[in-house]
Amino acid sequence: MFLVYGSFFTPTVGGQPGVFTLRNYVRAYVDPSTVPLLLNSISFALGTIVVAFVIGTALAWITERTDTPLREVFFAMSLVPLIIPGILFTVSWIFLLSPRIGWINLWLMDLLGLKTAPFNVYSLGGMIWVEGLHWSPIVYLMMSAAFRSMDPALEESALMSGASLRQTFYYVTLKLNIPTILSVFLLLFLRGLETFEVPAIIGLAAGVQVFTSRIYLAIRGYPSDFGLAGAYSMMLLAITSLGIYIYARVTR
Repeated sequence: MFLVYGSFFTPTVGGQPGVFTLRNYVRAYVDPSTVPLLLNSISFALGTIVVAFVIGTALAWITERTDTPLREVFFAMSLVPLIIPGILFTVSWIFLLSPRIGWINLWLMDLLGLKTAPFNVYSLGGMIWVEGLHWSPIVYLMMSAAFRSMDPALEESALMSGASLRQTFYYVTLKLNIPTILSVFLLLFLRGLETFEVPAIIGLAAGVQVFTSRIYLAIRGYPSDFGLAGAYSMMLLAITSLGIYIYARVTR
């Protein structure tokens, strides 16, 4: 309620109370930069889903639906990103993929004789990679539980009927777990919209803004523009509320 209330008032300056106004919403949504801001936010969230889902599902399938050796090692390794705090995880990838000081970039440039860094973490793609990798353990845990509860006879029947491993994975394994997959997608989409560490540390340095970083910039200034931040937050609140409603319907 305070968020909604504050979005309709001007900032308090010099002890003078704010006054009721719609100017915060005009500034927030008439601004031409709001459209790229929305596109960046959605692209970042969707990209995070793709990276996290591919990595997490692949590891879950290896550990739960195959007889690969050292599956316990895969289980332990897949949970490491979730243990590391978000800020530390983000800074770690800067040390690896920064175009100037990134260890991986420096090694590849020395090995291949390159004059420019092959990877740049300071980009929308870099943001998606770091955020997706950080949340891949959530996908792993959810998909592992789904794969573990499946009847192996279903996959065995498909293989005995002449289906390839790829066909079995797509038409049997994945399609039987569509409710779980939808839950994963919605959960990661909401998390991608709400996250702050990667947009603040990498996105601002790269000039790529999303809603959370724009809210931060509005509050960071002097005087803090809580009204503008609240107006931006209302869009974020509307999207996340819709996502939570859909998530609740899907997982009912």
